[in-house]
Amino acid sequence: MADIVELDYIDLVNPEIDMNDQIAKAFGNGPDCKGALFVKNVPGLLPMRERLLKTASVFAALPDSVKKSVEHPESVYSFGWSHGKEIMNGKPDFAKGSYYNNPIYDTPSNSDPEYLKKYPEYAHPNLWPKELPELQQEFMELGNLIVSVGKLVARRCDIYLSKHYPELVNFMEDAIEKSTICKARLLHYFPMSEKDVEPTPDGGNLDSWCGLHVDHSMLTGLTSAMYIDESSTEYNQVDKSNPDLVKALEPAGLYIQTRGDTFVQAKIPFDRLAFQIGEAAQIASRGLLVATPHLVRGAAYPNVARNTFAVFMQPNVDHQLLPDLNFDQFTKEVMQRHYKM
Repeated sequence: MADIVELDYIDLVNPEIDMNDQIAKAFGNGPDCKGALFVKNVPGLLPMRERLLKTASVFAALPDSVKKSVEHPESVYSFGWSHGKEIMNGKPDFAKGSYYNNPIYDTPSNSDPEYLKKYPEYAHPNLWPKELPELQQEFMELGNLIVSVGKLVARRCDIYLSKHYPELVNFMEDAIEKSTICKARLLHYFPMSEKDVEPTPDGGNLDSWCGLHVDHSMLTGLTSAMYIDESSTEYNQVDKSNPDLVKALEPAGLYIQTRGDTFVQAKIPFDRLAFQIGEAAQIASRGLLVATPHLVRGAAYPNVARNTFAVFMQPNVDHQLLPDLNFDQFTKEVMQRHYKM
């Protein structure tokens, strides 16, 4: 189990408390850095998390025709429902489904027809299924909360970076604050069989639910996962008094690759938010902050699904990461890696 840096929300909002050492330990480039941190005591988190993550299973069980109605190939499936469209480990990823939307703006303020035509993956209005109206409110309220906490974490990253590069003061918080294109992803990992998750002879298949990758945002905020019993339409959390189930879940979940190239399990407590550095911040910070390679290992137990919610805090398309590279150019490089384009 990884020893993850933990910050208290109460301390995070107190400008008198120095957090440079914690930021360096969590996100820096030293060999012992884990690439993640947790935030505890976030106001309002628990009921929002429970509502939305249960709704993820409700949506995934809707008829295929409903899910098809909120697919959006014009944005390379960057809005609405995406299942089997993303390429992981060289093949279409059917292990999980994703519901993408902007967590702050249902329609970005700068989304005029020309901008929309040029940047459909950023500027399209959010897509919501009329068959599940609660999804919109639950998605947006938790997305707003995570971005608000993320900006506090970004401020602490800026303070740390400015000690090394004074010109980077406010670079991350300001980019997130001004952004109209943050993207949130409600993830539903479908139940898996024992064959799907068993290790290969060489010890592989650690990434049976999601392949190893780094996020391309500046900062990613995510909830702890919720394991759902999908044997009934109640969609309750699994019964953790069942020893067989506990055994099946023990090795499952999020793993991060440390700066020393070892994989450690990162179990996010249910009442915490986790934050990871994305590749855009690594580029713009000149490597002082390092993106977090991570994957998700599957759990083999009948009818057990895994739901979670991630928010990718990213700058506007014209934001310069480097003098010769803006965020849009960088994103297109990333999309080529993960989709057939």
